[in-house]
Amino acid sequence: MPLVVANKKTRCSRCGKPFFEILFVLSLTVLVAIFFMATFFFNLIALGEPAVEDLVGGIFPLGLEYIAIGFIGLIIFMPIMMAGVMPKLEKRHTVNGSFACVNCKEILVREASDAKVKQQQAEEAKAYAYMAKVEGMETSDPWVGKLIRSWKKDNPSKLPEETMINDLDMAHNMERAGNYEKAAVILEKYQFWEEAGRVRKLDDEKIIKHITIDMNELMEQVSTKGLAIPYKCHSCGASITIDKDSKKEGLKSCSYCGTVYNIEDMTKIIQKALD
Repeated sequence: MPLVVANKKTRCSRCGKPFFEILFVLSLTVLVAIFFMATFFFNLIALGEPAVEDLVGGIFPLGLEYIAIGFIGLIIFMPIMMAGVMPKLEKRHTVNGSFACVNCKEILVREASDAKVKQQQAEEAKAYAYMAKVEGMETSDPWVGKLIRSWKKDNPSKLPEETMINDLDMAHNMERAGNYEKAAVILEKYQFWEEAGRVRKLDDEKIIKHITIDMNELMEQVSTKGLAIPYKCHSCGASITIDKDSKKEGLKSCSYCGTVYNIEDMTKIIQKALD
């Protein structure tokens, strides 16, 4: 009986009121199971033992047939009660995964309904706030707004995910900071190919401008020191000499085959000579 009382499925989880029909069926099941087990056990040991027969003969029916009755009773009765009858009784008192009496059932259903409404309202408020955020970025940031409108055009009746919005904002900041490659990688992630190409051109322009400035300074040093530095075309092998009379325009391409020189390599050669 203590096992029956301890079973959480026999009481209301809210008010603690016992479910008498479940208690009755569970107690009956335990008693009948004990009876079948005892009948099987005592008939088994009573075979050829007069002392055992005299001891339990007035309590349990004895005979070979009762060994089979006890065994069959157990394997048929217990599954019917525990897998058939008990689950149906428990289902009558189950609501939202909890066991409740009739009165508490109504309260739990009402609470679950209220919680569902609140959750739905919270989700709607969150969605509205996010929609307002996207619209705000469209109007306040022309660059991000242009990309959002482009995305919406390809995805009608949808809003871009928050991750995408944050990434685009990051790409814009990376462009402002001069980290053009990282900005281009983010833009490629969302298939803004033209914008990624535009940003990469800024990176190329920065490199070319830097090399051009370095070349001008290096040519001044070559002229000042009166150096003559040999350089070979990688395509045809023709040689040129970089000295005080060399013009920057003449160092762009080979006068023999027209191949464009690698200005970066040329810059390194001149720097090495100056060192």
